[in-house]
Amino acid sequence: MTQGKSNILGILQDNQRRIVSGLLVVGGIYLTYRLGNRLVAQWSKRQTQTLADDSPEVRQAMTLQSAMNPSGVRWMRSFDTTNTRKVLETGRLITNLDAVQSAYQKLYQSNLLDDLQSELSTEDYQKFITLVSSNSQKVTTPGGSAPVQFAKPQSLVVAKKEVFLRSSPDATNHGAIYEQFSPRNILRTAKAGEFLGYATGRQHFDERNNVKFIEVAYVINSAKAPANLKSKNKQRVSFWVSSSATYVELFTYFKPMFDTYPGTASFTAWMKPVDFFTIKGIAAPRLLTIATTPILDEYRQTINQAQPNTVLGRFIMSIDTGENVYLQFQTVDNQLRWVNQKTIALQEES
Repeated sequence: MTQGKSNILGILQDNQRRIVSGLLVVGGIYLTYRLGNRLVAQWSKRQTQTLADDSPEVRQAMTLQSAMNPSGVRWMRSFDTTNTRKVLETGRLITNLDAVQSAYQKLYQSNLLDDLQSELSTEDYQKFITLVSSNSQKVTTPGGSAPVQFAKPQSLVVAKKEVFLRSSPDATNHGAIYEQFSPRNILRTAKAGEFLGYATGRQHFDERNNVKFIEVAYVINSAKAPANLKSKNKQRVSFWVSSSATYVELFTYFKPMFDTYPGTASFTAWMKPVDFFTIKGIAAPRLLTIATTPILDEYRQTINQAQPNTVLGRFIMSIDTGENVYLQFQTVDNQLRWVNQKTIALQEES
């Protein structure tokens, strides 16, 4: 009986030794894994830091981290005060956000956008994203997005409600009496339903006031201008206006604009795109529809319909496919389109 107990005790002790040995092995493997990961992360961080002099993306990642964690002590980040101004200034310079995020991950083993969201207010985070996404110098990586355009060049711009037209893209001044001694950039107030002109493609985000601005311009065609503008033929007029859908509406074609805002038709006769007087440098025939005419894009796919007796634009060139002859023309809003010659008459400009 004693011998049996001894055998059982020996088996239990042996099993305990095996369990302990197994735990030590597993623990050793785990510690080795953690140590390996840390060494790899530290090596990746050192490699990334060595690129700081040559890589603006690495410098931008480091600047953003410094703005969120001024003390430099990682566990203190929740107690540090984030330098929002520095974050936004850096965002204005970023042209390749993917590369900045990659550098940030290698340097700090953390997700940049997640950290920014946790450190910034919702409004400031949106400002940062807007600054980056609308940067005209933005690099488009495979699968990435192109810079965001507040308004496509040559878009027709109409005021939906009263809106300030400004000489600079800064919404600080509101024309209040108490601001009369501060810098004033308000040219005038446009009325609701007023045709403002054509978007030039230039844009600016005023992050201090959280306003997206577009530049709008036109030239004066004195032949059809009001009497007080007859002496200003070919004069260019330009200004900045908020691109918010609350204040302006954008159109690609004249007809939808005329249907929505009939009063704009009388202004487009003398408010012309800025290159109106320089198209080709010579007078060119105009295309006049003699029947309902499909308007075709660059792939000669129908994108619109023009009614009979409509002047489409200036003739550019023709292509004979053997089955049809297509005419390319330039619209007054500077778009290149095609039509089938069968329903078109060429009309010399008077």
